[in-house]
Amino acid sequence: MAEETSGVKITQNAIYAKQLEHGETLIKILQKLDHLDDVPDRLREVELTLARLAWIEKIAYTGLSAALVSIIGLIISMIGM
Repeated sequence: MAEETSGVKITQNAIYAKQLEHGETLIKILQKLDHLDDVPDRLREVELTLARLAWIEKIAYTGLSAALVSIIGLIISMIGM
């Protein structure tokens, strides 16, 4: 009774090579995850920076609005003469 079976030959070298591959993958993943513990602090810094920039933007728009109003006032006063 010689039945033909298709089997897979797994050697210790193949297992060891796969373990090495998984180890290298794990090292790469850990390197990427290494700096995630300080992400909340970095996000807070970004939020504070954006808040500071928002004040600058508000001041710039206020100055631009004041200049526009003064130009309109100047034009009206010149036309009224």
